[in-house]
Amino acid sequence: MEKKTITVTIFNEQYNLTTELPKKETEAIAEMVDKKMQQFAEKTHVVKTGRVAVWAALDFAGELYKLRKEYEKLLAAAKE
Repeated sequence: MEKKTITVTIFNEQYNLTTELPKKETEAIAEMVDKKMQQFAEKTHVVKTGRVAVWAALDFAGELYKLRKEYEKLLAAAKE
């Protein structure tokens, strides 16, 4: 696949992302990150991008961790 540069806005800042993903998928991912960061900033009243980004990353990592555990359980059940 060919890499292309796509400009997205996350937490009121523009980023040029180089990716092989389709533009719509890249924009959807960026929108998820932006939404998560906006939610944390609104809840905590913190505006420092770095802090909000770390909280959002931890939240996404927690979701991924849970999904991986569920996936492992499903794989184990399918093997039985």
